[in-house]
Amino acid sequence: MTAAFIRRLTLTNFRSYHAAQVQLDRAGPVVLTGANGIGKTNLVEAVSLLAPGRGLRRATMEELAFSEGDGAWAVSAEIEGMLGLATLGTGIDPPAGEESVPTRKCRIDRESVGSATAFADHLRVVWLTPAMDRLFLGSAGDRRRFLDRLVLALEPGHAHHSSRYDAAMRARNKLLAEEQW
Repeated sequence: MTAAFIRRLTLTNFRSYHAAQVQLDRAGPVVLTGANGIGKTNLVEAVSLLAPGRGLRRATMEELAFSEGDGAWAVSAEIEGMLGLATLGTGIDPPAGEESVPTRKCRIDRESVGSATAFADHLRVVWLTPAMDRLFLGSAGDRRRFLDRLVLALEPGHAHHSSRYDAAMRARNKLLAEEQW
């Protein structure tokens, strides 16, 4: 597998950023430093949205929007990835009304794709956070979710199997709960 890196990350109305751009000139480790509350984790969360799934913090689409914006947000990155240079982008449009549910849009080289799963052809992301120490102390479900994310980074087709397993487990638990009554 060829290593991938982000050449440029662009945020628009994302979390604490009205507009921001980070440009990197070479591959290698990146260290984010600064005072608490200036948006370091928001940058990492933006990168996490370039992987299949709901991102680092599993936030709702509305929670990702800049507080003083119109509800829309966008994250894009120029990636030197496994298939060469590509631009990955994701975000939502402004809400159409009070009852509208925002739909996340994903694009590769400005062309719409079905979901963020398509990003895995260009970039695979795995993250570890301090909160993941519960990985070793938490439930079997916590460990399975972590391993699912890890496998998903290496094998994008795993998402389909994982969601089918989750649906089967929900159906099983529902049947077991009904039997108790």
